[in-house]
Amino acid sequence: MLEEFKVALTKVAQKDIDKLEPKTKLKVLQATKELKVSPFPKSNIIKRLKGVKIALYRLRVGDFRVVYHIDHKNVVILFVVDRKDLEKELKFR
Repeated sequence: MLEEFKVALTKVAQKDIDKLEPKTKLKVLQATKELKVSPFPKSNIIKRLKGVKIALYRLRVGDFRVVYHIDHKNVVILFVVDRKDLEKELKFR
């Protein structure tokens, strides 16, 4: 039996997703549902971010990045950002 993780969105992440175009929004939401099964790095679409104090991961969805952290059995989506703005957002948040 597969271990199930709970996926939760922060208010910031929800606002970020709401701003996306409908097609992109659907792709991002589908990708976040897949984190319920395995939120850990297993391919090139999920990577652990370096240079941050807590363990953060990023999920690649087209030109967007979903940044999250894992807390026990909870996957907390922190924010969704265009790939070109990821580094700037990490410094800002």
